[in-house]
Amino acid sequence: MVQKDLAGKTLEAIEEVFADIVNCIMFDGREVMKAGDLSDAEPRSQYKADGEYHEQVRDVAKYWNKCGIRMAFVGIENETSKSKSKYMPLRIISYDGGAYRAQLPKQTKKDTDQLVQEESKALYPAVSMVLYFGTDNKWEKNTSLKEVLTIPPELEPYVNDYRIHVVNVAFLERVQIDKFKSDFWFVADYFWQLRNNKNYTPSDKNVKYARQVLQMMSAMTGDNSFEKAYNDKKRESEKGGNKNMRAYINEAVEERERQEREKSIRILVVSLSEAGAADDFIARKLVENYELTPEQAKNKIEKCRPIPA
Repeated sequence: MVQKDLAGKTLEAIEEVFADIVNCIMFDGREVMKAGDLSDAEPRSQYKADGEYHEQVRDVAKYWNKCGIRMAFVGIENETSKSKSKYMPLRIISYDGGAYRAQLPKQTKKDTDQLVQEESKALYPAVSMVLYFGTDNKWEKNTSLKEVLTIPPELEPYVNDYRIHVVNVAFLERVQIDKFKSDFWFVADYFWQLRNNKNYTPSDKNVKYARQVLQMMSAMTGDNSFEKAYNDKKRESEKGGNKNMRAYINEAVEERERQEREKSIRILVVSLSEAGAADDFIARKLVENYELTPEQAKNKIEKCRPIPA
């Protein structure tokens, strides 16, 4: 799970990609936020519950600075499952609360001048967005705090609401997806095609951050053939070879088919072995069904045969 989380963050952590996502989602593609105006924000914050201190970690967080002034704290969260949607407003309000709490002046007994200086600083907003990568249905419920709370009618007027901003990536309009200028376009295009076409035809466009794009696609889909495709082409890419997205995806498709083939062979060998079939019979089935040579079939049997208990 940790590796999956890390893989999903590496692309968005690149300043030009982060700025591109914000510009397309918040500013309709206008280049309001520039990569050079971003700096890393601490994604961790602490809170106390049940008498103990706990740590919470955002996916990606950046400070937006302009002309020496901190404009905002901006966070991006990735989600692939709506099963966690009920708690997302609680998570976001907790994350944003940590960003605001960090701006409180730190009072010390020794240096009251420092306190005055901190109090004179302009406070900045915390802004968060949730990128949802589901392709079956939109994330439409549980987008505000009041939706997930059971509130007595008498208290309802006194309970403050808190709205979260969810972006249904696969349901974006095509014209909006094509406004992405960074490599996030490949990710958005992939999920858009899965929803609309039920399959994926890779683009001929060159990809700048191939490793990060393919790692994110692996993380968001659970399909490690994307990352495997990058590893297989790593040397070629480093030598200035083909960085075309289609080449990587074709490798991924071939790898996925290879994995499925090996899994099918293993299932056949195990099931027939457990049924008491002789090796000659199993080998004939492998030759017939998978176009293997007798020697290859023999090797598959030795490799896949279940180890006796």
